[in-house]
Amino acid sequence: MKKNKVRFVYLFLFIIGLSTCAVPTPPASTPIASFQPNPYPTPALSATEGGTMTPTIPVPACAEKGTIGNDHVPNPTQGFSISFEYYLPPCYESLTHDSFPVLYLATLSHEGTLSATDNTPMSLAERLIHSGKMPPVIIIVPGQLIGYGSDAALAKDLVPYVDGKFRTLRDRQHRGAGGISNGAAIAVRMAFQFPETFGSVGLLSGGLADGEGPRFEGWLLRTPPDQWPRVLIVVGNQDGIMPLVQNLRFRLNKQHVSYGIDIAPGGHDWTFWSAQMESYLLWLSKEWQ
Repeated sequence: MKKNKVRFVYLFLFIIGLSTCAVPTPPASTPIASFQPNPYPTPALSATEGGTMTPTIPVPACAEKGTIGNDHVPNPTQGFSISFEYYLPPCYESLTHDSFPVLYLATLSHEGTLSATDNTPMSLAERLIHSGKMPPVIIIVPGQLIGYGSDAALAKDLVPYVDGKFRTLRDRQHRGAGGISNGAAIAVRMAFQFPETFGSVGLLSGGLADGEGPRFEGWLLRTPPDQWPRVLIVVGNQDGIMPLVQNLRFRLNKQHVSYGIDIAPGGHDWTFWSAQMESYLLWLSKEWQ
């Protein structure tokens, strides 16, 4: 009888021990409320003539100004003639052994030349670089391209030409896409259609047209989640383009793509874009610090 009681006590203690060691059920997943960085693998850098490229991101110790110029892709393959404006950061000419990240900014047709005034992405980037808030970057502003396939033309023709002309860091993690309005739509199509080329994309007042949804989702489904670009969406709360922004968000949410969203007071104009430009540029370049 005593033996049976002892066995019962041991059995009871054993069951209690199992229950205390059980793995708790994880909580149900919740929607992503703010941007969370994707776990990017460290990509292999492209080989260049004379050896392997070193991902050096220097901080200029000089007071030189950056350089602004114009060029075009001489032998385009995608049926688009591509002209572009470029910005080279301070000390680019003297730092002959260093290579730089590249930011591609697609723009509006009515913006005019981005270097025309002091209140532009290029001039603002210059001030941020000199202040140490932003690392030295190369900025490429293609001329306005409208039409089916323009995003592919930029990725297949412009990017290789820029990499051949300037000292660039030639991996996706050091190459970003951005744009304003229609340029933002081009940028997001470009980044998700060619995720091996672009590691981040920022949209200012841009989204996705209704008819583009299935094609966009196809790009998402064929790409491993850890290769999706980082995404930031900035839009004014009075902007008439909001339905296109919501369409893009619907497609991203459907496939559980992380992204940042900033809906700030304003409309679809330079007053709003100028107010957001500094934080926008800092976000695009923050992984290059």
